[in-house]
Amino acid sequence: MEKIDRISKEIELIKERLVERVPSHFGMRHIMTAFFGALFFGFTFVLKGLLFRVGLSLSNYHLFLITITTWLILTAEIYFVGYTRVPDKFRRPFGQFWAKRIASYYCIALFTSFLLLSVYGMTEIAGTPHNVLKLVVAVSFPAAIGAAVADLLGKY
Repeated sequence: MEKIDRISKEIELIKERLVERVPSHFGMRHIMTAFFGALFFGFTFVLKGLLFRVGLSLSNYHLFLITITTWLILTAEIYFVGYTRVPDKFRRPFGQFWAKRIASYYCIALFTSFLLLSVYGMTEIAGTPHNVLKLVVAVSFPAAIGAAVADLLGKY
């Protein structure tokens, strides 16, 4: 009888993951998938000369707009791609589901942007720390979208 119960639980788990695609709890595998997605998307933008020129000319207002836009798009991705598949929304509230993912995706995007800019020597060309911040924020927009897309679409 124990074997039948165990097999039944395993079949239910397979059904959730493969058929219904219920989001699993956020963990290290999600972080690594998001990191590689951010790396892939960020890399395509980091060497663009126009992005470098535009990034350096951004005002603080534009940096704020890019950050808010990034967070809004990430929130939409998290809700519509991931959270809509959660079957028991009372046990997994959106705020909890969202907070882990948005903080992770955005921090990963900032880290990846800085890493890519540093590897290619763009931080030295930028000159001041404020200019480096401008470039990091400019590259973090596509990197954050890439982090979320890789993790959410890859899983669900």
